[in-house]
Amino acid sequence: MEKLDINRYFGKSFCCPYCHSRHEIPVKKLFTKTGAIFSLPDIISKLIVGKNILILCDNNTYKAAGEKCEKVLSKSFNASCLILSSGKNKKIHAEEKYFPAILKKLKGKDAIITAGSGTITDLGKYAADKMKIPVISVPTAPSMNAYTSGVSAFISGTLKKTVPVKPAIAVVTDLDIISNAPIEMIKAGFADSLARSFANADWKLACLFTEEKFCALPYEITENLEASYIDKARQIIKRDKRMILKMMKALHLGGISMIIAGSSSPASGGEHLISHYLDMVAHKNKKDSFSLHGLQVGLGVMISAATYERLNKLDLSDVRYLLKNHKSKEHLNAHEFIRKNFGIEEELNKKLLLLNTLRKKLPFLWNKLKKEVFPMAKGSEEIKDILKNAGCPLKFSEIGVDRDLAYQAINYSRFIRPRLTVFDIAGELGILTDIAYQFTQ
Repeated sequence: MEKLDINRYFGKSFCCPYCHSRHEIPVKKLFTKTGAIFSLPDIISKLIVGKNILILCDNNTYKAAGEKCEKVLSKSFNASCLILSSGKNKKIHAEEKYFPAILKKLKGKDAIITAGSGTITDLGKYAADKMKIPVISVPTAPSMNAYTSGVSAFISGTLKKTVPVKPAIAVVTDLDIISNAPIEMIKAGFADSLARSFANADWKLACLFTEEKFCALPYEITENLEASYIDKARQIIKRDKRMILKMMKALHLGGISMIIAGSSSPASGGEHLISHYLDMVAHKNKKDSFSLHGLQVGLGVMISAATYERLNKLDLSDVRYLLKNHKSKEHLNAHEFIRKNFGIEEELNKKLLLLNTLRKKLPFLWNKLKKEVFPMAKGSEEIKDILKNAGCPLKFSEIGVDRDLAYQAINYSRFIRPRLTVFDIAGELGILTDIAYQFTQ
């Protein structure tokens, strides 16, 4: 099948050659080049009706891009900045406590510009969706793929939630700005982009058990771009603009893949749950996140790769034996622990129903999983080498996570979302604890 040029369908709907459903991409403009920020007035004039613009940023991203946005828009628009601050020199995190102030400032505005990375983008998209106004994203770092996505992730109470929102109508990426981002944020984007094969494998895996529809298009649209930079990690962390441009384009298409799927599934599988779990623990303890989202995801990717490899060595008789003889107390332990610490009983109960379905269907689907799903995931040694070349953390201890918490995150993170991933199969077969032990020594 000839590959679809997804760039032709921005702002349009189309019939998918893979799943034959109709997809729509509300993102109308992806503009990525050196000096792109100076094109903001022209882009806004073509896409937005009105002159009143709010620029959302924090202290750091105001210096990186917010101030520049304000200056280039000042002649043609009524643009003002809302600079979020957490006080006490702490970092801004995507938490629902910021929404009242943002929503208040958005009254009477015709659009919002998010000048920032993950946190500012998620907060701005959610607020814009609530106010039913368009959002334009101006990335300050190539650190994640949510600039184009139709979801927003933030802490609500004790739970890290991912909720559907209208995506940005345009993403204006200035290559000078993102290439000068803190190097750890560049590494984070690189590590986050490695989740593609594992997230799509997890998505296809889940669809086999739930009989929901899987679409191969999200898996395909970033394949060529990923191949062009994935072995160029050393150039990326030396701020090679050509490689950063390719990585940023792949991250943007990763966000588009979520729009096509109607969920975060093509870009966020079990590897992301480990990162979310760590964020929830940090929030509960009123501390900053252990590390950047993408760097935490990179550790999750290593674990996911090892899990897929371990499962691929099992045959059907092994699966039947393990299902019959593995008497796990994990459900009860996780239920009590998560209920007590995070209060997410509803999500957990939904998950337990899914796990009952998984156990019943697993023997009948095993050969199909080995043939169609497991080969989608990259090998663990390959992933480790790629992350090592990028200077990303290879151990939880490198981001300040001790053995007990790391072991807990690997075993329990699968219970915080009512969706199936490779960690659920490994958990139900009793081998996830072995994998957790392997990565916490």
